[in-house]
Amino acid sequence: MASKHFTHIKDVTPENMDAGDGWLITEFRLPFSDRQGLGTTMFHAQFNPGAVHKKHKHENCEEIYYIISGQGIAGAGGATEEIGAGHFHYVPADTEHWLANESDDEPIIVVGWYLGAGNVAATGYVYMGDVTEADLKGPHNGYDVGSLMNVADVAPSDMSGIEGWSGTEFRACLGAAQGIGHSTWQPVLTDGQALKTHRHNNADEFYLVVSGTGRAGVGDEVADLSVGSCVHVPAGTPHWFASIGADPLVTIGLHEGANSLDAGGFEALGDIPVAAE
Repeated sequence: MASKHFTHIKDVTPENMDAGDGWLITEFRLPFSDRQGLGTTMFHAQFNPGAVHKKHKHENCEEIYYIISGQGIAGAGGATEEIGAGHFHYVPADTEHWLANESDDEPIIVVGWYLGAGNVAATGYVYMGDVTEADLKGPHNGYDVGSLMNVADVAPSDMSGIEGWSGTEFRACLGAAQGIGHSTWQPVLTDGQALKTHRHNNADEFYLVVSGTGRAGVGDEVADLSVGSCVHVPAGTPHWFASIGADPLVTIGLHEGANSLDAGGFEALGDIPVAAE
């Protein structure tokens, strides 16, 4: 029986995207979508060297994506900027945007979300044309719409007051400070550290493992985590995750519909169940 809450990128079949609509992407996978009965889509994309997702917009939904690795040029609302590993990009609904990989040898790997749309068609996808040489050359002076932030520029939050999270590194990235109704974050857990059992009463949670190994629980399900593991936690569902191994466990996540931990209705619930450790 398929898991309700856990999947892995390698187990998700690539979509057959139409290059005529600007989808010049080598791989585009949907680990979570309306196929699981969800109203938001989590996607994972790989842009090979020279690949471009041409100018387009989503009339019906906001988009947030994160660059796991690689570097390139991105546009939003007519402005352009250089992007690379560690960047979160928030794109408001009905905003023209695009992404190009100008590298000769390195792919760009992306994880992201179409918020409030369970599939690509539901986003209100509109193809808007080619990315020009002038777009690629710049000048690249940042965005007038949306938000672009690198996780390396975010100071770790003080988690000492949260039961079960003391000592962990947690960076709250996009959210209330940018006027966004959702929040993104990056925890880093060394071997033996954990975010103990808790729930978010007002927000669904999605995350992807980008480094390390671990173990996680969502409701009654428990699974091992490795690079490429994807997890969905429905609002109000007890969950936890722990680092197991020499390399730190690093995840990239989203709280949908809450711009901070407090807004998400965070509630600490205690230790990890002994039987699950």
